Amino acid sequence: MQKPLLIIGNKNYSSWSLRAWLLLKAFNVDFDDQLVELFHPSARPTLEAHSPTGKVPILVYGEKDNKVTVWDTLAIAMHVNEYFTDIDIWTGNDKSNAEKRNNNQSRINSAYCQSIVAEMHSGLTGIRNEMPMNIRATAKIQPSSACLADIARIEDIFADCLKDRSADSFLFGDFTAADVFFAPVVLRLQTYADASNITLQPFTKQYCQTMLNHPHIQAWQQSALTETRIIEEDEAGEILSVVGVLANK
Repeated sequence: MQKPLLIIGNKNYSSWSLRAWLLLKAFNVDFDDQLVELFHPSARPTLEAHSPTGKVPILVYGEKDNKVTVWDTLAIAMHVNEYFTDIDIWTGNDKSNAEKRNNNQSRINSAYCQSIVAEMHSGLTGIRNEMPMNIRATAKIQPSSACLADIARIEDIFADCLKDRSADSFLFGDFTAADVFFAPVVLRLQTYADASNITLQPFTKQYCQTMLNHPHIQAWQQSALTETRIIEEDEAGEILSVVGVLANK
């Protein structure tokens, strides 16, 4: 079968693209990717050819007459878990291990993971709107009460997941879809938190560092830093510094 194609947007800005890409990478799906320029006329033909929403990410595979197309990051995650992975994305368990798959703790973890992924997917709009992903930048904002409430909620999630785990643990011990969906939050906090005097709990800082050490997240960031396009719609706050190829421009 031809390798799946993941259509993504600019790596510096596109948080939903990061989630889909990271999911496929972390769960060992062999795929190709195609980057389109967000908010640019050149992207429209590709997006409209594959998705009725005209948004990234989009997963496409199969022959022309039997092509499978999945759009929306959560839909991609569910589809990939059903058809492409040997490891369950909600628990990190080997799908062939019936004992682990069916025990009560796995069900509890799966339910919690699915719930916080859905919460990230459909909510937490304060942080998403006020702190858009901008990997190359360090920026200062004046966070609203809604944004700060979202950060507090995220820290509650982290605290609940990480209690009684080792310092360098992912949210459920093994890497899961929860880590995938909160990865852009980590990168947002890297851009805005210190510069905006947003105080984070020690366990949040440790989890952020664990995620930033993940090789696939590092690879995404390195690619993002080679991009030159500035998308004004995704630039927020006072830009204090920039790294990457635009650092001296």
